[in-house]
Parts: sequence; structure tokens; C-alpha cells
Amino acid sequence: MQSEIDAGLDAFRAGNMRDAYARLKAAGEAAPLSDEAQLAFAYAARSVEDFDTALNAVDRFLEKNPSHPDATLIKADAFKGLGKTRFAAGFYRAFVAAAQNMQTMPAHLQSEVARAQQECNAAATAYQDFLQEKIAAAGFDLGDGASRIGQAVDIMLGKKTIYSQSPSKFYFPELPQRQYYDTSEFDWVPEIIAQAGVIKEELAALVAADEEFDPYVKHNVNVPKISSMGQQLLGRTDWSAYHFYQDSEPQAEHMARCPKTLEILKAAPVPSISTVSPSVLFSKLKAGAHIPPHAGVSNARLICHLPLITPQGCWLRVGNQVREWRDGEMLIFDDTMEHEAMNPTGETRIVLLFDIWRPELNEDERRLVETVFDAVGSYQNDPA
Repeated sequence: MQSEIDAGLDAFRAGNMRDAYARLKAAGEAAPLSDEAQLAFAYAARSVEDFDTALNAVDRFLEKNPSHPDATLIKADAFKGLGKTRFAAGFYRAFVAAAQNMQTMPAHLQSEVARAQQECNAAATAYQDFLQEKIAAAGFDLGDGASRIGQAVDIMLGKKTIYSQSPSKFYFPELPQRQYYDTSEFDWVPEIIAQAGVIKEELAALVAADEEFDPYVKHNVNVPKISSMGQQLLGRTDWSAYHFYQDSEPQAEHMARCPKTLEILKAAPVPSISTVSPSVLFSKLKAGAHIPPHAGVSNARLICHLPLITPQGCWLRVGNQVREWRDGEMLIFDDTMEHEAMNPTGETRIVLLFDIWRPELNEDERRLVETVFDAVGSYQNDPA
């Protein structure tokens, strides 16, 4: 019998799969095969498309070698050959993961990884189509994925990542993890949008007078240069600002140039937080400018963008949602979620940027935030 096994293994190594299959099958019916012969038999059975036998043979091998990549792939192919594509998908994924974790991948597996990945992709598409069909049949409209329902499904399908608040200075616990807010939740928004034309007129006067916009990221000699995002933009005018309040400090000259803008903003619940807020400015992105991913200082506030000069195609990503700036539409978002922005056009984009209290905070909680930052500000400004 050993001679039959040896002959079967010789045929397998020579690539004669039909002979290997016949010899190893006969040997296996007489006595249990060694691990080497069992794996070779599973390979040969797959090759001759006897998928039931391949599945049985590889299962015996996997009982002793549960993570073997070759056997995992044979099982995936056997399931596929039997029409059990959903079972096959899990084993294709396991094979790809095992292959990627190898320090040195055997030559015979290198081309197989790409094939298995294609099977994974096809299975993921089929699963996505099946799930979306069932959801639509139940009466749900996923739209563009921006709704809570749409996001939930996209995250489950791996099309979007979960993002959480990650403020650099102060985190207020148990606030909802919302990327964008619906402007209909704020009764003051229509009043400001209705007067956007007045704000545009004051902005136009600044642009006509060639008023200087400062680099948004400037070096503070009292603070180490540690932010990678800051390093990329430090001193550059790709992203620049005309501040009315900068880190809570009023900029008197600029305020005098745009009194109507500041009067209009009195309708919004702009905070007063030492070293942080108000933060009110015209924010300019030059043609081609990109603001790399970053996060803000505190989730106690939200950031508002009122579009003023908005060439089509400029976008803001907050967490896993991308939106474009459009005239007549305000964007309100949590800047402690990772966010980035891009102006891929050949024109300048300018928005009015200002912050507001997060609506979920009550008066006592807002007072705590003010107290904390007052203390932090006084501590930081004392060099002792």
C-alpha cells in the first residue's frame, strides 16, 4: 500500500493529477493517509473537479492543521465548485488573511492570493446587493448614505469607517457622535442665511481692497512644533484667514471693516471660551489647496461654515461623510471628528467660519467649560 501512496505522491509532484487522484483515492480507502498524502489527495480531487471528495479530504487534513493556507484555499474552491459560494467566501477571506501574514509567501501561492481576493470582492458585492435589495424591499431608502440609516448600512458593509470625537484639548463626555448637524435644528440659521448677501458685500470690499489674509497656521514661539498637519501648512497661504476673533481674542481692525457681519452673527449662540472661542473668520482656500485630516480642540462647540465664494466641486469631509459647499446652505459639524477639505478647482473658495455652543450642553455645563478654559488660559500665560 505504501508503494501506491508513493506512486500517487510522485504523480502529484509531476503534475499528473488524474493519476495522483486515482492512486491516492485507492490508498485512502484501504488505510488512513499521512498528512502529506491527504493534502495531495485534496489537491488532486479539486483538480479533477471531484469537489465532494476534495471537501471531505481537506476536512480530514484541517482537523490536524486548522490554519494551513493551502488547505483553506482548497476548501474555498471545493465549496465554490459545489455552488456553495457563501461558504466559500469565508474561506477565501481566511486564505487571503493567512497569506498576508506570512513573512515569506511560497511561490505557488503568490498568484493564488490575487485570485482569492477577486473571489472575496465578488462575494462582497453579492452580499451588498442582497442586503440592499432586502432593505429596499422593506421600504427603506438608503439614498446617498448620509442619513443615519444609510451610514449604518455602509459601515456594516465596510464602505465607511467609524469615526469618534478626538479633541486635542478638552473632551466633554456622553455627547452624541454626530459628524454633521441638520441646520433645521437651529432656529437662528435662516436669519443668517437670509443676510448672506450683506456679508458677501463686506467680503467683496475686503477682496477689492486687497486686504491681507494671514496663514491659518502660524507658529507660536511658546509652543513646540509637533502637529504634522500644522507642519505641512505652517506659514503657507494656501489656507488663510481674515480673523474677527482669533482664539477668543478680538481683532479690532478687522472687526471695524465688517460691522454688519458681526451684527448678523449675534443671532447665533457663539461661545465665549478663553483661548478657544469666539472663533470667527473668513476662511480662504486657494485653488488646488488641501487641508490634511485633523481634529479640533474641544467637542463642547460646533463649527459653522456659511459659503460665500464657492466654486463647484470644493468639498469638506467630516468623519465618513463628504459634502460640498453650496451657496445658501450652511454646514454645521463637529470638528473634533477627523476632517479635511479640498479645493480642486481653479478658483478661490471663501466661507464665513464661526463656532457655536454644542446644543446638548446645559447652562451649568457651559459654565464649567468656560471655567476650565479660563483656568487653563491663565496657567499657560504665566511663564512661572
